[in-house]
Amino acid sequence: MELDEFKKNWGAARREGPDQGSLTREAVGRIIERNARSLGELRAKSAFWNRIGGWNAALLVVLAVGYLGWQYHRGLAGAALAVKLPLVAVLVGFALFSGWSYRRQEEIFSQNTDASSREALRLTLAAFRHYYRFTNAVFLVVSPVAFYAVFEVPGLGLSFAAGSLAAVVLTGFSLLLRYGYYRVVFFPRIREMEANLRELEDTPGR
Repeated sequence: MELDEFKKNWGAARREGPDQGSLTREAVGRIIERNARSLGELRAKSAFWNRIGGWNAALLVVLAVGYLGWQYHRGLAGAALAVKLPLVAVLVGFALFSGWSYRRQEEIFSQNTDASSREALRLTLAAFRHYYRFTNAVFLVVSPVAFYAVFEVPGLGLSFAAGSLAAVVLTGFSLLLRYGYYRVVFFPRIREMEANLRELEDTPGR
């Protein structure tokens, strides 16, 4: 949401009383500018990762399906092919969910542009919290299976125990990286927006 939209929506949503001084209006202006800056940064970061993630997801689907087709062309027996089919389906599902998660994150910071600034902040923050918890839960469950499929589909020769252990370790490492990135890039802006929302709710004349 751009600064002009924030100001327009704020003006439409708030009811100024005669006792409200210029200091409050200036404070509101600073809050609006901080909101616009934070949302702009988060929207830009999300758009960047949406582009990268979209290409990565498409590449993973092409590689997984292409590998299965190549094995079939080489004359892989039907029983052996049937064993690999669920693992390839897991990889495709993981890729599709990853692509959706990047698109959804960009949507969160690009919607609610017609709401008042206070309502837009509430909706955006609630949507992000739900998105972050939901995607973490899904990745926690699906990632070990997807990593195991990466080892098993090409037939690297790992035992079930070794492949499972490697998948769990890689899942933990990937979630740790994800948390670290969000903590450095996203969470400071989210905390700033939460503080802005509290200030808007405490502003007289609301």
